[in-house]
Amino acid sequence: MKPRNNAYVIILAAGKATRLRPLSDQIPKPLININGIPMITRIISNFKQAGFSKFIALVGYKQELIRAELLKVQDIELQIIEQVKQVGSANALMLCLNQFNERKSSRLTFFVTAADIIFFKNEINLMFSLYRNSKADIILSLMKSKDKNIARGHGNVKVSKNSDMTADSNSNRGLEIVDIIEKPREDQILSDYYSLPLYILNQTIIKNLVSVDISIRGEKEVQDAIKKSIVDGFRVKGIKVIKHDITSEDLGRYHVTYLSDIEKMSERVREIESRIKFKKFDSRK
Repeated sequence: MKPRNNAYVIILAAGKATRLRPLSDQIPKPLININGIPMITRIISNFKQAGFSKFIALVGYKQELIRAELLKVQDIELQIIEQVKQVGSANALMLCLNQFNERKSSRLTFFVTAADIIFFKNEINLMFSLYRNSKADIILSLMKSKDKNIARGHGNVKVSKNSDMTADSNSNRGLEIVDIIEKPREDQILSDYYSLPLYILNQTIIKNLVSVDISIRGEKEVQDAIKKSIVDGFRVKGIKVIKHDITSEDLGRYHVTYLSDIEKMSERVREIESRIKFKKFDSRK
């Protein structure tokens, strides 16, 4: 895989993870082991395998432990930025992008991921291919679900009526996104598609990160900045990165929120790594 020379991977790893207490009182969420390896280390490894080498990590809670783990990683360019006061994901992302504000170039690309989800090279490259092929300003990773409980923890999107729904996993087409709402009430749900905290964007979003209002949850949300970008005419595309429809019961296999999710994600990672090892072994025959 060729290096993505103009792309940075931003890992948002500053949160306190209060829903993982008492474990998170001792260990910050990014350092929780998934099948024996800290989540943040797995995230970096998977992006490296996809050809990315420039990383920006935003830290806050128990940052000294996260910094120590990050400094063990070799063969990457790494910046570590502190979020002193946690006031939402839009503020976190703005802190990471401030250094690029004076570079008036939309050619710089940013892959943004939370530190509590794990996707592999295939999903990463699927999103990057759509970004490259569609020339969109923002790419959202999507999952599909008819389980309305999913809305409690994720952004919900509205898909353009002109989109071909059969292209939701197509890296040449994807879905055209025309609206997004963070953690909607049941009567506000726009479609069966939900956004995971894994995005690709360029510098056009910076001004909307700065101007986004504080939400009713008391935070500045990335989703609200994306919504502003849609209103401003920027092109937003989405692509489904989980093949099957999701339920709230199996969501923890992809996104760690509760203590029970740790084993769910570990099980999924074991399954994937076993398949990868088998393929490598079989190809050597």
